[in-house]
Amino acid sequence: MIIEQFKIAFKYIQILLIVSSLLTSCGNPKLDQPTFMAFDNIDYIKEFPVKFSLGKKTTPNIDIIGIRSFAIYDSILILNTTKEDGLWSLYSLPNHQYLNSFLKRGEGPLELIQGPSLASKTKITREEGQLVAYLYDFQKGGALKFNIEESINSKILQISKLNTSIPPFLFEFIMIDSSTFFIKEIGNMDTQQIRYLYKNGYRTTLPILDKLNQASILQGEDFNILSALTKLSDIHQKFVEMPIGLNYINLYSLDSTLAKTICIGEKLFDISNIQKENTWDRVYTFSDLRVFDDFFGVVFINEDIKTYQTNRTHFPSILLFNWEGEPLAELKLENHITSFDIDFINNELYTFDVQSDEFYKYDMSTIFPELEIHIKQSIK
Repeated sequence: MIIEQFKIAFKYIQILLIVSSLLTSCGNPKLDQPTFMAFDNIDYIKEFPVKFSLGKKTTPNIDIIGIRSFAIYDSILILNTTKEDGLWSLYSLPNHQYLNSFLKRGEGPLELIQGPSLASKTKITREEGQLVAYLYDFQKGGALKFNIEESINSKILQISKLNTSIPPFLFEFIMIDSSTFFIKEIGNMDTQQIRYLYKNGYRTTLPILDKLNQASILQGEDFNILSALTKLSDIHQKFVEMPIGLNYINLYSLDSTLAKTICIGEKLFDISNIQKENTWDRVYTFSDLRVFDDFFGVVFINEDIKTYQTNRTHFPSILLFNWEGEPLAELKLENHITSFDIDFINNELYTFDVQSDEFYKYDMSTIFPELEIHIKQSIK
């Protein structure tokens, strides 16, 4: 009788171990299995059709103390700063005349606890001839509409709250239209990056987003392995995702007519292998993503984290691609940068380095005509 009870108990324990093993294997990826945050269609880029050297530079005569990020739209330069009473400082181009500072830090309904980044979670566009910005409130949730042009003209902040219930602490927020938002958040016990659409208060997903959502890391790992900047081209209705620690970029449309991974090198970085490496030995690949009418560009760092944090030795470059994901040009630099943007009206490229607070501009008047030729040649 006792032996029979022991056999039953032993069989029960075996079943529990099998179930536990299955649950563990579903929730946590095995490091001996390759893991990628990529599509099946992959282009491997080893060379760019043309390379330009950005050597001669000048320093704009503006106050750059406390800059976190910057952006250029038409003839306005916007700086995101740490100033309490003016989180955004505005300058006219090309003369860098100071226009005003807006957006206050605070907990009021139209104030922000943290200054909105110009590198992500912000949309700047023109509506009815007015330059406006849609700002995501990271700490409180929701979004604000900031009329930049009216604020400059009236010298009074023109801002209003959008009637939407967007949750706080999102990993990414992109406004597609007035009622539809692309959202990324951390999920599954901080092991996955979950992408979905938020429309009229309802959450929906798409097969193309599910493909990228499958990528995961071990519980307790550094989530920066999956971190990626995402931008939308309103003109082309295409999304670009640039991971900061992987050597590839994802380009896709929500209707699945385009789903491509652009790898810089001969093979994709394996997320499983990265987790086996010491944190200092992992590679910091990209630092900035900007989208334009005819192309998009990324800042390519390609340096291990220890070297990058302690003694940077490798100058970055700016890699440009057309909206089919084909390489256009490499802009080679002779100084360190972490972000860039382009003033197309005055043919100038601006760069900023967050570590050294160096802010430069470059004359692109001889480069842009040749770049336009390559853009036209790349269109099939």
